[in-house]
Formats: sequence, structure tokens, C-alpha cells
Amino acid sequence: MHWNGGTSSTLRVRMKPVVTVLLILALMASGLFFTLPLSAADTDFLIYFENSTLALKSQTIDRTTYLPLADIVRHMGIAFTDATALLTFTIQGQNSRLVLTPGSAFVAVNDQPILLQSAVRRENGQWLVPLDFLSQGLARVAGMEFRYRPGTRRVFAGRVQVAELAMNAQPLGGITRLTLRSGYALDVELQKELGQHRATLTLKGRPIDPARERLDYKDALVQSVTFDDSEGLARLVVAMTDEVRDVRISSSEENRVYFVDLIKDPSAESPALPIAANAAKVTPNIRGGGVRVVAIDAGHGGIDSGATNAGTLEKDLTLSMARRLRTALQSRIAATVILTRESDVVLSNEARAAVANNNQAGVFVSLHVGFSQDMMASGSSIYVMAPDFTGGYPQFDNNRLFFPWYMAYRSSRQESSALASQLQVNLRQAFPGLKFPIRSGPLGVLTSATMPAVVVEIGNLNNETSAKTMTDEAFQTKVAGSIATGIERFASLLAGAKQ
Repeated sequence: MHWNGGTSSTLRVRMKPVVTVLLILALMASGLFFTLPLSAADTDFLIYFENSTLALKSQTIDRTTYLPLADIVRHMGIAFTDATALLTFTIQGQNSRLVLTPGSAFVAVNDQPILLQSAVRRENGQWLVPLDFLSQGLARVAGMEFRYRPGTRRVFAGRVQVAELAMNAQPLGGITRLTLRSGYALDVELQKELGQHRATLTLKGRPIDPARERLDYKDALVQSVTFDDSEGLARLVVAMTDEVRDVRISSSEENRVYFVDLIKDPSAESPALPIAANAAKVTPNIRGGGVRVVAIDAGHGGIDSGATNAGTLEKDLTLSMARRLRTALQSRIAATVILTRESDVVLSNEARAAVANNNQAGVFVSLHVGFSQDMMASGSSIYVMAPDFTGGYPQFDNNRLFFPWYMAYRSSRQESSALASQLQVNLRQAFPGLKFPIRSGPLGVLTSATMPAVVVEIGNLNNETSAKTMTDEAFQTKVAGSIATGIERFASLLAGAKQ
């Protein structure tokens, strides 16, 4: 095609702004011109440091989560070199050097190779690293630990102190109660948006590591409970139905436990319960009226693994059985069933009993797994508090208004023995080969419990056959069903005695 001089000149003049725009767009894309900060909607992964929080946009490639490397080391203030021509990314620490190459799962720390689970990638000019690079590679150069729980969208770095959060919900007459439990004191602010059918709880104090991102619970008042820290601020968002007329919050255990009560319309059939200024007392209705609340304690937790056998840990078994027992009880009696822990957290004996006491439980059962030096022993027993335990305090007097916390068990000692006997009957029926003898001793988890309370110990982890049986889901379900039957029968007998 032929162009004359005038037309060619006009074309060149018009092309200049087009080329300029293209150059600017290229510079913007490469980050050399300026960089726009990511908004909260653009980020989906957080790294909590001791004095700051880094929000990142992750990428999922071949089912592996990748993070942008340059953003991380830049935030940490660590020197790095992106050698585009050499296709290497070098991170320089005080006494070490880390080198990455794209397409390789090997990284080198001071020339020593380290194998990652997935290869490092370089996509569109951006270096991407799999999550295990933080703990396997970067931690060696930065001199800090990176802690990550699979399935979550957050990492905790260095000496940052983290508050584990467990939550559960249950209906209590005319209210639904959301219970929040943490190992540390938290400051919780409630924002009620009844017109939007929503309540937002802002949790302040320290970074939060929730046992669950979303509470699997729904009833006439609650639609969903979701944890959200996408903006670096921990929040629980409660989606409510239009039947909720008020939301109230109270605390216990020095702000380590919070009760959030969703109040139903007072004109409805079940009026709202009165809420105390501090921890509210629980008074749900159940069939028979013998036991209103059952507290189930999963023994051990966190750094306290309990008895072990190879990879089998007592703390995992007790939590599994506690959950199954809760399910079994909920299908048998209309009592509120609470767990002292919903996840792998550490609780003191006093804290476990306090969960039962604060919720006015009518029965407290602490689940454990046995470990006997005699490998042939069954290890299965039922324990109650020793009748003569006083902790050095003078003779117990039923007329006393106040007495030491470690003698609280005495107010229900006879009922505890009756509960133990009933459980023994039902467990023996379910497992004819096991005797389930009733034993007594100064058991810390029972001393301050004010209601009928027992420890049920199952199996012997020092016996290979028993250890294998304990991990069987059918066996755990059978154990839970037997204990549930015993509690149901005990509640019926207790109701008859009261009548």
C-alpha cells in the first residue's frame, strides 16, 4: 500500500500518544511507575508478625497455595536480589543466603539444597513460593519461626502471641447462645445491626487462630457464624433471622469466655431468658427435667498429649469420643450439651470444671484413655472423687455457705457415685469383657465440679490391640452410645427422685 508524504506525517503524529500510553501501561504493569496497594477485597491471606500484619493475594496452582515472595521479604526488610537475566532470586540474611530458581522444588541455603513440597514459580514477572517455603527456607535466613495450620488462610511469624478461639452455639429456651472461649483475655466489642439481621463481634487483644472458620450451626435465630480477619482485624459475623429482637453479650473467666445471646421476640412462645450482668445462667427445658445441661470434657489437649502409642494420641481420641457423645446425647435427650474444648487447646483442670459450673451443668463427664504398665490390663475404669479428700481443710460442713473451691465436689458426692454406678451398668452391657470397676482418688478435674461428675477411662494404649481398637470409629460410637444411655437413665432417675 502506498502512502503519500502528508498522510505519512499525520500517521506518525497520531502514533506518538498511542505509543506513550502503551509505555505508561507497561511501566505500571511492571511496577516501575507506581504500585497501587491491594485493597482488603484483593487479599485473602495474612501473615501476622509481632508488630505488623501483612495482607497478601495468594494463588492456587495445581492445588498448591502460592504466595508472592517479593512482598514478604520487602515487608520484613530483608535484602534481596531479583536477577532476571540469571533467573535467580537471592535473599541475603545476616549470616546466610537463600537462592531460588523457577521451576525447581530445590532451594539452596548457604549452598545446601532443601527440597520443598512444590516447585518455586515465576509467573508474569512475579516470584511465587509454596507455603512450606516459609518454614523450610525463609525461616533459616530470617531467624524466625513460621506457624501454619493446614486449611487456614493465615501464618503466624516469630514471637507473635496467638489466642486460639473455640466457639459453639446451642438453643436455650427463647435464646440461642454463642459461646466463645480463648486461652487469653480478649476485648470483644458488639455491633448490632438488627435491621440488616446481622451482629458483628470485633475481637481485640492479640491475633486470633480460630478452631473453625465457620460454625456449622443453624436454627430459628441463627443463619451462620463466620470468622473474618481479611482486613487484619478479627471479627465474627453472625447472620441472624428476622426473629431476633436483641443481642446481648456477657463475659466470664476474666474475659477468656464470652456469651453472646440472641434474644427471640418476647411475644413468641418461648420468652427470652433474663441475662445476668456477668455470665448468664443456663436454664433450658428438657424432657423429664432431671438434667438440663450436660458438660463433656475431652481430656488433655494442646501440648498435653496424654497417653501415646506410636502416632495415636490420647488427646485426639478423647476429643473424637466427646464429639460422638455430644451427638448421641442430642438425639436422646433435649438437654444442652457443651464440650469443654472444641479443638486441640490446653485447659487447666479448673477451667474444665468452670465450663460445667458456669453453665450450671447437671452432669459432668471427663473422658480419658487408659495406659497401664500391665500390657494385658483392660485399662477401662470409672473414677469418682475420693470421699475423704479435704486438701487439708477441716471436716466438711453442709451448712457452710462458703468452702474452698477444691471441695466443691462434696456437694454432689452421692449423686456422682450414683452416676458412676449407672454408667458401669450400661458400659458392661455394651462391652461384656470389660468390668469397668469404680475407683476413687484425688482427681483434679473433679475437685471443683459442683454437679454429679465422673471420669470415664477407656482402653489401654499400652496394649497394641486395644490401641488399634480405640481408633476404630465404630468402637468410639459404641462407647459414646453406652455412656449416653447411662446419662439418659441417670437423668430419668434424678427426675423421679426430685418429683
